[in-house]
Amino acid sequence: MLEASMSEKDRFIALLQEGLRAQGITLPCSALEGLWRHFVLVREWNRRCNLTAVDELEKAAALHYLDSLAPLSFFSPPEGPCLDVGSGAGFPGVPLAVALPRVSFVLMEATRKKADFLSLVVRDLSLTNCRVVWGRAEEYGARSEYRERFDWVLARAVAPMAQLLEYTLPFAALGGGVLAYKGPRAEEEVAQASAALSLLGGKVEEVRSYALPGGIRRVLVWIRKVAPTPERYPRSSAQVRKRPLGPLPAGRKWRENC
Repeated sequence: MLEASMSEKDRFIALLQEGLRAQGITLPCSALEGLWRHFVLVREWNRRCNLTAVDELEKAAALHYLDSLAPLSFFSPPEGPCLDVGSGAGFPGVPLAVALPRVSFVLMEATRKKADFLSLVVRDLSLTNCRVVWGRAEEYGARSEYRERFDWVLARAVAPMAQLLEYTLPFAALGGGVLAYKGPRAEEEVAQASAALSLLGGKVEEVRSYALPGGIRRVLVWIRKVAPTPERYPRSSAQVRKRPLGPLPAGRKWRENC
């Protein structure tokens, strides 16, 4: 069921090695084998569960794996635990957990089938530094055992920045922060989220651009947690979507959109 030709495996690993080398990242053979195994599982499960729109080998190597591992080009590994919010098929949490076996990861996913898939991945890859939580960020963000507990809160293809910050900043420990994977309009999103940043206790410290194979431009935004998030946040998902903590209206004093 999980069979694949060696030529596919060799090509996948070669693509990763070439892309990682260009980013200044080196992984041991055991980690590359783990990433291949994850990809095989993603592709097989994708036939019966809509995990991702990208499961073709070359595109997945770049758009999923090289993209997920990009923080290793710019940032030192965290000392404390990491949380991947809306992990989906396991990006970016699984590749980073494979690459950083001494760092603990929590993969949070609201869709039960995807959470079940992530649990399978953790067992199959023997990721002892990784566990899966089935649930919504806006619910777990209010729980004391998760609130302000993580050095890195990871988010990739989750929501526009203003909404994303409300989902993620409550989890970040003071001095830690949110690592948001974004496209070429990242700076525009950051500007629109200025009020949310101030209100939720975040500060943008670094914006790093990089290119994936094929010239695809991606951006990592590092948001430091500089003040505690007020207890009333995060709100319900309906409130976050319908009334995001957006930019200041022109010529008007800021008021919480609640």
